[in-house]
Amino acid sequence: MATRLQNLKKMAALTVALLTVSFGVKGQTWYILGEYVWSPPNPQGTFQVYHYQGETTYIEGLEYHTLYSQLDRSLIGAYRNDGSEVYYRSWNSATSSYDDDKLLYDYNLEVGDYFNDADEQDHPMEVTEVSTITDLNGVTRKKISFEFVDDPSKTEYWIEGIGSNKGFIYMGQFDAIGQGEMYHLLCYHEGENLIFVNPDYNTCDIDEIEENIVKADISIYPNPAKDVIKILNDNSLHISFVEIFDLTGRTVLRTEKANDIDITSLSDGQYFVKIIGETTIVKKLFISK
Repeated sequence: MATRLQNLKKMAALTVALLTVSFGVKGQTWYILGEYVWSPPNPQGTFQVYHYQGETTYIEGLEYHTLYSQLDRSLIGAYRNDGSEVYYRSWNSATSSYDDDKLLYDYNLEVGDYFNDADEQDHPMEVTEVSTITDLNGVTRKKISFEFVDDPSKTEYWIEGIGSNKGFIYMGQFDAIGQGEMYHLLCYHEGENLIFVNPDYNTCDIDEIEENIVKADISIYPNPAKDVIKILNDNSLHISFVEIFDLTGRTVLRTEKANDIDITSLSDGQYFVKIIGETTIVKKLFISK
């Protein structure tokens, strides 16, 4: 088990180094699994999400850390630490401004305390346990476990300095949001150091878990590739289109073809192939010429 974690740590540290160097930022990075849970016409399947800390900014005289999406390089919001509390402002692209401050985490909570109970639109959470974990760097961190009052079978936990097991900005997620997405934290880095791996998944990489979640038997070959790739679709599922992203999240190719996809215009390196159809699947692609 120790050897597996060491290998995972080395692999994930290399991956996050590639992702963060592209932006000149060495901060915090959350690897998050997105899962579509609603029925068609919404897309089905899973997808990878990266959130990372950007530069420092000041809003109303207070210091915040900006938060970005690795996949499309978009600004998501900004957060600040105030002792054991974490506050967050979402970025409103329509107004090109930050929304009001919201208390995202309160690590002072104890058993029997409630969170998210001030707004009728929120689902209150009750603290059921306060404990500690030791991260992969040997640091002891406070862990707070919750049950949702609306449905005690739904649970969540926070780890101080890392955030929710549902992803840093998705805490308090009771129901699917947006187009029917639910989120799950896979792992967390500080700089190039792997700090935490969710024990429910034991990986930072969606490719290693999708066989347990996505039933569609779809793969790409050859991999590594040189000039052309094909989509192996054993179940003959309908594929609408294919997108290829580089490590900065930039779309470098989009096609409706599922076979003989010409990649000669792409440079050597690592890419993500997003296959959209009856399922949405993300695969890794290595190009070596």
